[in-house]
Amino acid sequence: IDALAEVLDGDTLASLNFVRIQSTHCEAKAFYSVLENLDHNLLFHLATGARCVVYDLGCRKSKWPTLDGEDPVRIPRALWWGLEWSRYALARTWKVDAIEKPVLRGYNTVDLFDDKFRRIPKPLFKRLRYYRKFAPDVVDLRGVYYASGTTNDGDDLRYAQMARAWCDRTRSTPGGDLVLPAGFVEYRSQDYSGVGRGACARVSSSS
Repeated sequence: IDALAEVLDGDTLASLNFVRIQSTHCEAKAFYSVLENLDHNLLFHLATGARCVVYDLGCRKSKWPTLDGEDPVRIPRALWWGLEWSRYALARTWKVDAIEKPVLRGYNTVDLFDDKFRRIPKPLFKRLRYYRKFAPDVVDLRGVYYASGTTNDGDDLRYAQMARAWCDRTRSTPGGDLVLPAGFVEYRSQDYSGVGRGACARVSSSS
């Protein structure tokens, strides 16, 4: 939400979506909770070969190792941990040929990720596997961070205001007739009030 003003323009409006990768899940090493939060829009786009870029300004308290004399860098855990695991798990699930070696803060985590991958709960694995049919060549999932971090962490009111401002800019006012493609009909439950099977009079028969 912090990045809406910087990221949003006429070209990206149509392709803008939201995903929540919780840092608390990453901190707790809740591997499967991270995967469960990957929504179907993200999964579909990745599986069909789209490049998906996740913007996260992160928390100012999160510090990343830097060389002497360099300014502090704050890379969100959702990116360096959450996306790294998600990318690898999806690539394995979809049997992608080109799988990057997973690295967490400089350490090779292939063995750890392989172990966690083999233990993915069956319902979750089936949910992810559904998109294997699209056979992507690569899982092009990238993370972008703001080096200085956010100044709004924990300020729910501020985030709500920014979200409303974005909605006001991008959403049209509801109203008017719904224009549908040929052959499509809008379903309205009110149109079938009293028409369903439960509303039919019982037919009596005489013996």
